[in-house]
Amino acid sequence: METKEYSLKISNESKLILITGITSNAISIDFSGDIDFTKLVSELTQSIDSKKLLIPKGDNDISEESTLKLILETIDSIIKEYNKTVATLDKTVDDVEDSEPEAVIEPEIDNDANLPF
Repeated sequence: METKEYSLKISNESKLILITGITSNAISIDFSGDIDFTKLVSELTQSIDSKKLLIPKGDNDISEESTLKLILETIDSIIKEYNKTVATLDKTVDDVEDSEPEAVIEPEIDNDANLPF
């Protein structure tokens, strides 16, 4: 199965988390107030058909600050669920392609059974 690397960068000044590599556009998550993961989930939903697993780049930002740490863990869990879905879809497609069509069993018809003579 193919993989795709994504990058995650934290901008404390603008209170944004930028995620690149999932789609052609960067996904930004504002953490200055209420956190909204809708854009991330929408982009991942649209990316499911690509059937590419997402893996983090080695230089992704991390944080020990409790709020940011929780946000990053949530992003990680959303991406893990995406990867599970992609793996399941890929396995389902493989299973369908590998299986042979079921044989159609025709009932035996005794043409003489209903004859009066």
